[in-house]
Amino acid sequence: MTVLSIWLATREHLWYWPTGIVSTILYTYTYWQFRLYAEAGLQLVWLGLIAYGWYEWLHGGKDQGELPVTKTPRRAWPLIVIVGVVASAAITAIQMRYTNNPAPLLDSSIAAWSIVAQVMIARKWLENWILWTIVNCVAIPLYLSRGYYPTAVVYTLLLVLGIRGYFTWRKSLVSA
Repeated sequence: MTVLSIWLATREHLWYWPTGIVSTILYTYTYWQFRLYAEAGLQLVWLGLIAYGWYEWLHGGKDQGELPVTKTPRRAWPLIVIVGVVASAAITAIQMRYTNNPAPLLDSSIAAWSIVAQVMIARKWLENWILWTIVNCVAIPLYLSRGYYPTAVVYTLLLVLGIRGYFTWRKSLVSA
């Protein structure tokens, strides 16, 4: 379901959002079983981001119309970096204190930067795909190290789709 959802996102298709809801529910359970608590919690945040993104894609453009693909505004980059770094540190500290996660920094960083990337995709900022590519490059070795081979395969497909998404969205780019 996740691969289908991301494939739809690369095509700017609105069914990305409802398929994302189904995927989110499935991954909440899966990550909890893997003891990747930050990623399990991330799925709950995801539901709110899905609602936000779905609305933005439909009504976030000019005159409350459909939102076009744009480049990430320069003024947004400092906030993106600060939120990603601070959220990674905060989630890591929480996990180190309250969980038995054997890789709290990696898990927390994947979760934090995924939230940032999801907000960027909700705004249809082209560079979200670059961030997703980096996140997937970090997540795949983590899943392999834990023996979660099916999840690593899914994230490898998501990595390929993220690269494709960048080039597909770049074709429909509107100057910001």
